[in-house]
Amino acid sequence: MKKRVIRAEEFEVVDAAGNVRLRIGLSNDDSPFFSMLDPAGQVRARFGLSADGSAGLAIGDDNGKVRATLGLSSDGSASLAFGDKNGRIRAKFGLAPEASPTLGMQVRSGELHQVYSLAEQGSPTMGLYDRSGKVRVRLGLAAEGSPVLRLLDQDGELRAVVGLAGDGSPFIQFMDEQKAPTWTMR
Repeated sequence: MKKRVIRAEEFEVVDAAGNVRLRIGLSNDDSPFFSMLDPAGQVRARFGLSADGSAGLAIGDDNGKVRATLGLSSDGSASLAFGDKNGRIRAKFGLAPEASPTLGMQVRSGELHQVYSLAEQGSPTMGLYDRSGKVRVRLGLAAEGSPVLRLLDQDGELRAVVGLAGDGSPFIQFMDEQKAPTWTMR
């Protein structure tokens, strides 16, 4: 069987009125995409790959605002997010790069501030993130079920821990840049 190949930089499928309803092509950075448009020409759904290897599906409303996304980032994290009528993300569910489940809720000014997750060993945690998206505080349970508060620096590195040890005794511990304890009190 002989194969035939059609090559183009972009394909468009039009309806009976000549309106573009489907577009397959490459974005400015040569990343492939597949877009579905409504009769008015508004993109309502788009699936694409980014130059960094991430893949995503975005679903928009009739005003052009993205209201839902499904994505897989190049770092291995996966997410499902929902936006409000202004396109701001209001809720996010997913898996962090280390495969721990997460649930986030936007609480003010369009910024995602709270994330609830399960740590890799299955313990529930809540993370508070800064404006750049870095986790700065983690509150949760250690593997054996003891409560722990972890404070992280601007690079996401653990610098202090406050909690209860497995025997119920309280502790505080500070760490240096190499994650070595510098001070511990029990």
